[in-house]
Amino acid sequence: MATIWQRLTGRVEETRAVQPTVPSRAATYATPELALSLTAVYRAVQIIATPISKMNLRTFRYATGMEMQIENPIIVNKPSLLESRRDFLFQTVVALGLEGNAFWLKQFSSSGAVNNLILLPGNSVSIQYVNTNDITQGVEYFFEGRRYSMDQMEHLKIFSRVGFLRGLSPIETCNRDIASALDLRDYAANWFSAAGVPTGILTTNQMLNPADAESITATWHNKQQNRQVAVLGNGFDYKAISLTPRDALFTDTQEQAVRQIARLYGVPSRLLLTSVPGSSDTYTNVQDENQVFYRHTLMAYTDAITDALSNCLPRGTRVEFDFEHLFKADISARYDYYKTGIDAGFLTPEMVQVKEGLNG
Repeated sequence: MATIWQRLTGRVEETRAVQPTVPSRAATYATPELALSLTAVYRAVQIIATPISKMNLRTFRYATGMEMQIENPIIVNKPSLLESRRDFLFQTVVALGLEGNAFWLKQFSSSGAVNNLILLPGNSVSIQYVNTNDITQGVEYFFEGRRYSMDQMEHLKIFSRVGFLRGLSPIETCNRDIASALDLRDYAANWFSAAGVPTGILTTNQMLNPADAESITATWHNKQQNRQVAVLGNGFDYKAISLTPRDALFTDTQEQAVRQIARLYGVPSRLLLTSVPGSSDTYTNVQDENQVFYRHTLMAYTDAITDALSNCLPRGTRVEFDFEHLFKADISARYDYYKTGIDAGFLTPEMVQVKEGLNG
């Protein structure tokens, strides 16, 4: 015998096992490609890669305890023959940010100098220890069936661990956080179309058989789809199931996921258009936050790049990124500093013009 609930809903016993379609969940393992589909990950990696790809590089030679800046070698100004320096550096940072590793294959001139670098897809490179009886072990790299020595390959990492040949990927290491953010994003996107939650409830104090319930439901849906006026009678009452826009989009939970990604990448939350509760964006706080971002986030990437580039140059030569323009104070503070320096005698107007790029 059908229950009252079955008579009202039109469901019969044989269909109780059929469940509403629920939003598909993200893969249990978040790959870099899936992670990049999150706007917060995409933006965080872009925020890190953009300033690094545009920064100037300087080359220094060290000899007899002295440091001297020299003209940049060609390999510093244009590491890749196939790409601009900006694209080469940008893609290197993206590889480090998503996979934790970047691999530069070196090509050499007839004189033995490095004259070209090829950025390889990290997931196609394998690494293994060189078999040797010596306690000092090296590693060798394999790409598309070919073996390369450490002298032929520059392996960049931003997070190393003893006993791990590859650098740790932020996506792999914090996979659950990324997978949760993907699940939340997909669930929120499919809430109205596939969550199995009706838009409203149509009730009556009359007894209905399954056929009548199905007929009334179909008529109601048809009128609502065509935006027709709804007429209720015979004790019918309609109650919409509504959520506020903030609740419907799971705004608070998604903002928390964005803050987790900002924390993972060391990017200020405000740059991802979210904020930490209780924080204030005063000028001083923003300046301090930028300094921390430059020193503790960007430098993790720039140090890996400059070490690798320096290994492509003759011994005793080193490449450094020029962070000066990032650390520059506002124009009023700089001019006050210049005035103090000129008055004290350790700066000249000509030196100030060079620093500000006003020397023509």
